[in-house]
Amino acid sequence: MSNDIQSIAGRLVELRTFSDYTTAQMAELLGIGENEYVLFESGKGEIPINLIYKFAAVVDTEPMYILSGTMPTKDDAVVVYGGNGHNVERYEGYVFTPLAEEFKHKMMNPMLVTLSPTDTPELVVHGGQEFNFVVEGKLRVIVGDDEYFLRAGDSIYFNPARPHAQVPMNGQKAKFLTVITE
Repeated sequence: MSNDIQSIAGRLVELRTFSDYTTAQMAELLGIGENEYVLFESGKGEIPINLIYKFAAVVDTEPMYILSGTMPTKDDAVVVYGGNGHNVERYEGYVFTPLAEEFKHKMMNPMLVTLSPTDTPELVVHGGQEFNFVVEGKLRVIVGDDEYFLRAGDSIYFNPARPHAQVPMNGQKAKFLTVITE
């Protein structure tokens, strides 16, 4: 995982520098403090997914380039067989597989997310809209002050500008499909 964080940090530096922004300017554009941003570029802090999307918009690139180092190349169709795409471990217990990584100019980002039982993750916010469909296990979805308890076959569509998190239940792994628009 630390190798992934270091690689992401390197791409942040590369893209920011290429775009002629200082760390202070980039931090301001992302709505965070410069010290926090510098931690992300140093690889000592893991950049939240919502900031990756904001950063990508600022430097006009694909969010998956920041995460994986590869640019999408497909215009017409992308197939991922058996859910066997490129896995990205965001933090311990949270792994996602992008299901349209190779598609250029996406209007939505479908991902298969696997959560292992860990401490309750930090609530996140981002733009767009979000859809979750539980594939395996049981999932507690927190959206603002509300909690929803979902089982395999259940789904939720919500406004991700509200602080939210997904948490596996009963000490068991959970897997869900998420589709996010930006």
